[in-house]
Amino acid sequence: MEKNLTLTIENTNEEKSYQIIKFIGELDKAGHSEIRDFLDDIVDKFSLKTLIFDFSALRFINSEGIGYVMEINNHLKAEERSLVVIGLLPNVADVFKAIGLGDVIEVHKSLDSYLNA
Repeated sequence: MEKNLTLTIENTNEEKSYQIIKFIGELDKAGHSEIRDFLDDIVDKFSLKTLIFDFSALRFINSEGIGYVMEINNHLKAEERSLVVIGLLPNVADVFKAIGLGDVIEVHKSLDSYLNA
């Protein structure tokens, strides 16, 4: 059976203190349960300044996925780190806009736009 959600660890730039995790698929109840332990472990061990979630291949996110992203954001903030989201597809961007998530989490169109901000 094919997974709903896959994570890949992309670029790590120690000089600029960020790491990118790419989400591929759907962050819903099934996707969340597939990756939760793996991602929690990454977040718990994260020691750089900024964790970047690349959502350019994330086709869907629901309230459970949003809640989990907020959990991670709050955990990182408590550790004086930050979460940035890049590459929102239009339907995921609509969800972020509708609930005002872009006001809470820094969102950029691409890695380049984040690095040049």
